[in-house]
Amino acid sequence: MSSNKMSQRTQIKRSKTKRSIDKMDKAMNDVKKIGIISCCLIAVLLVIGIFINTEESYAAGFLQSLPTSFKSGRTDPLQSYIYDDNNSIQIPTEFYGVDSAGKRLSFIYCMDHNKGMLGDITYTKGPSVKSNISVPGTNDSVTESYPGLIYILQNDTPIKKGDIITSAELNYDSINYYITQLAVWWYIDKANGLDDDKNYSAYGQVDSTPEVDGDDKYVEGESYKYFNNLSALDKKTITDLSKMDATDLEYDNARVLYAKKVLELVNGAIANEGNYTSTPESTNITIDTSTITYTMTNDYVETSVIYPKASNPNIETYSVSINNAIGNVQIVDENDNPIASTSIDANTGFKLRVPISELNGETFKANITISATYANLYDAYVYNPEDSEVELQRALLGIIEKPSASTSLDLEAPAIDVPNTNSTSYLIYGIGALIIIAGIVLIVVAKRPNNAKKK
Repeated sequence: MSSNKMSQRTQIKRSKTKRSIDKMDKAMNDVKKIGIISCCLIAVLLVIGIFINTEESYAAGFLQSLPTSFKSGRTDPLQSYIYDDNNSIQIPTEFYGVDSAGKRLSFIYCMDHNKGMLGDITYTKGPSVKSNISVPGTNDSVTESYPGLIYILQNDTPIKKGDIITSAELNYDSINYYITQLAVWWYIDKANGLDDDKNYSAYGQVDSTPEVDGDDKYVEGESYKYFNNLSALDKKTITDLSKMDATDLEYDNARVLYAKKVLELVNGAIANEGNYTSTPESTNITIDTSTITYTMTNDYVETSVIYPKASNPNIETYSVSINNAIGNVQIVDENDNPIASTSIDANTGFKLRVPISELNGETFKANITISATYANLYDAYVYNPEDSEVELQRALLGIIEKPSASTSLDLEAPAIDVPNTNSTSYLIYGIGALIIIAGIVLIVVAKRPNNAKKK
């Protein structure tokens, strides 16, 4: 007996030990699985981080709001990206704005090549480039507007990664800044009525000194001397290079592509000036309530199709919100399909409807708010430097705005014979009950035996 008990105990211990080992194995496998999954997740996060944490870019573009003033900052001098055997086209350096909190705003572009540009100078917001601006050196007797500058700022990244096939490390921000700055200068020359093949010592005064090579445009090899922002030789160099074959875009020949992009920006600015010359007078939205009618179907009381109107033709979308109403007012399209009230296309109307059962004998009433969102408005402003011992260039910053407008209105249907569905239902139920009772009576009478009838 005792040996059997010991054998049983031994088996039990072995069984427990085996179960413990199995549990340990399972736990270890689970740990391994968790480890593998964790490694995979970390790898995924690292890959995502590589794509998300890209190098910060300071391409100019447009700001959502413009400061009343900023401090100028500057980088190291740039190399000449466009050149030939006889000329090298240089810009002083990259300039950018810094707000009052020390935050870098964006690149800023210079407007007067023959004046200085320094860092740590306070610039104050001036007029829009759409307005008439005094031409420097004319004592306010000549004014010009420069709406094409907005086009140039909108297209200030003409060179994209992959446009140039090279193993060299390229600074695309610097290249695009360089191209855009040349386009800004050339466009201003054209807007001021200056001929491309002439140099000017002042506004309207042609400089007769011949420009033989790229050094002739500088005073003692330093400051730029002409009134025109790009010299006649600069413009010829860009034009000649732009006519060359740029299919082979190795780095040494990239200057051909750069020259083409400068001309594209300048010509595009001139061609699109009319798109930026005016600003909508107002951004309001209205609805002619006198055209709204109300009808009743079997299930609903609904309005006719409502079309919001805006003084600004650039309305993109609008939204409808119900502030107060009798019943559960629904927003539907012309075909009675429910629509998302938060983003309705500007060319699409809407209807309001409410189930008759929810009116309880009252007329249709609702207060609604319609909010419109307009297309982006682009503008650019001239910033003027503070007084200085050195004459300094004006600076250029662009802004993008997303205007909106809203209106609220009360809608109330005229007297419509809207049935009280509760009393109607009771009447229908009563009639139905009477019909059922009458039917039962007829059935009972029909089932009575004949002899019962004879009694």
